[in-house]
Amino acid sequence: MSSTIRLENSEHVSSSSTMQSLPRELLLDLIAIIGSQSFIDLHKMKVCCKDFLEVAQESYVLQKISLENFPFIEWTRTPNENALLFFKQCVESENSESLYRDGLLKYFNYPDGNIVGLLSLKIAAQTGHKEAMYVYGMILLCSEDQESRKQGVEYMRSLRKSKCIMSLRMKVQSLTNSLWKNNGMLVRNQTPICNSKRTCYGWRVKEGRWSLLDDEDDDIKLCENCRWDYELIRVLL
Repeated sequence: MSSTIRLENSEHVSSSSTMQSLPRELLLDLIAIIGSQSFIDLHKMKVCCKDFLEVAQESYVLQKISLENFPFIEWTRTPNENALLFFKQCVESENSESLYRDGLLKYFNYPDGNIVGLLSLKIAAQTGHKEAMYVYGMILLCSEDQESRKQGVEYMRSLRKSKCIMSLRMKVQSLTNSLWKNNGMLVRNQTPICNSKRTCYGWRVKEGRWSLLDDEDDDIKLCENCRWDYELIRVLL
């Protein structure tokens, strides 16, 4: 038994030493890849040695790190100080998932929601973060400014082509629950996006009602503007 333990420890030390001997630039790329796949695995590496800890704190690594298993920080609770510090470092490094979460918390924090949160959501959306694209696109669709609404349509159109609107809606709602509902931070423009309701039959005739079963049921040949009016109704019920 003891010989097995010594062997395993020896292999661990040998593996760590081998990685430490890599050129720093290569080590940086390697740790960034590990972080992008698993926050937990990155944390395990950080406690191995000082060199790994230093590299793991580089902005390049923090920008790419996966936060899939990292708890969602809410203003209604007092977060762990270490977790909060780590999250802030990710935001400062423009990690797209952290920007998305930071944007949600700051923009929809009633009654103190602020434009900084909207900027975080915008940056995350521009990196291609799909949940951020969905939320930012919906915010723009609610705007009274027509140019902003057009930009919102562009974001939503891109997601619709990927057939992921409904799945994203469910992801966003499962994360935020009632974060933006009935708190006054997201108010719908009452003017429909589709200005041809009397002559547009695209969505009104689909199964007799506004009905979507899944993303595959989202027929992109039907009226696009009606589609976004429908999405606003679903989100802001």
